[in-house]
Amino acid sequence: MRCIPVKASNSPTITPPLRRGRRMICALIGLIAFSVSIAGARAQTPDGALRNQGLSVLVEIEGSVPGFTKDELSNYLCRQMTASHLTGWHFLPTSMATTGGDQPSNRIVWHFKLLPYAGGGTRYIGPAMSKAQELFGVGRPVSIDAKIFLNDQFEATTFDQATIKGGPDDPGLAAAVQKVMKSVVTNAFLTASPDGASPIHAVSAKT
Repeated sequence: MRCIPVKASNSPTITPPLRRGRRMICALIGLIAFSVSIAGARAQTPDGALRNQGLSVLVEIEGSVPGFTKDELSNYLCRQMTASHLTGWHFLPTSMATTGGDQPSNRIVWHFKLLPYAGGGTRYIGPAMSKAQELFGVGRPVSIDAKIFLNDQFEATTFDQATIKGGPDDPGLAAAVQKVMKSVVTNAFLTASPDGASPIHAVSAKT
């Protein structure tokens, strides 16, 4: 029996329907994933118009500052933030928070931590440091951290350190609060972090 060779066909290869379907599904999944990532990146930065709206923003306090009760400190921060004229928001003290239930969707959380007095191993001889602070105006180092949450989304945080005397008439405390407020609000409305996927964390220069 004689075998007759078969010439290769020049017609294009027809991809089986099943393979074409798989490719289309993979392409569709990739497009959806890309769209979600873009939407997520945009969601990290709030609309700039939100900055000038009359939002009610609760002021929460963690830690303490000399010369204030917790409610007094919350009221003081509300006054300082309103005086900064950085936003059109209405700041509400902690005393106006609703009891129970979920946290308010718009809030600024301030955290204060008193730091050790400088001096290393030097031995202090004299009246108690708290009394010396009253008598001679000795400042107390404190760390200040502020976090902004808008529509239940964590937007930005700023950390700073300052030396304060405490109380509502302390210009050093007022300056530190204004500085942190300006930084955290500015950061909240910047274009998100380089990868567009996380809130902005900033450290202010020490005062």
